[in-house]
Amino acid sequence: MQNEPIRKPSPTKIRAYKQAPWREQTRLLAIGLASVFGLMAMLALFIFTGAQAAEAGLRVQSLIRERDRQLRRLEAQEAELAQKQNEEWMRTRAAELGFKPAEAGDIDYLVVADLPATVTIRSSPTSLLYIEQDVALSPAYRETLLEWVLRAILREGGA
Repeated sequence: MQNEPIRKPSPTKIRAYKQAPWREQTRLLAIGLASVFGLMAMLALFIFTGAQAAEAGLRVQSLIRERDRQLRRLEAQEAELAQKQNEEWMRTRAAELGFKPAEAGDIDYLVVADLPATVTIRSSPTSLLYIEQDVALSPAYRETLLEWVLRAILREGGA
């Protein structure tokens, strides 16, 4: 029996096996289950994205409420500041603190000698870079855009 060759089943047996009722039922069941699982996955995806969108919408509403609350607080503080900058309120507050208006004799003046005309007054620390020649800074960085354009135009016109 071991040496018998394996026989190929006849085409009618193969067709009968392929068309067996239990195979058709299994195939239809598999297709149906795959469809149901596919629909469930798609619905789960829609529900998940919908939940995320709803959560984001609630977060946006919360942030809008917080922004409005902060704006109302800012407006209240601005109104309070405007009220405190009122001259009448300042005079009342100064009187509460024990201050009184200064008389002419209460004011002391300090005399400052004249500044020599050669002294340059620097308005900012960066102005030092444009005034002092001993600072090692390339002329390209000391030149304004207008000066550079004029120099380029004059160079082109003279060439």
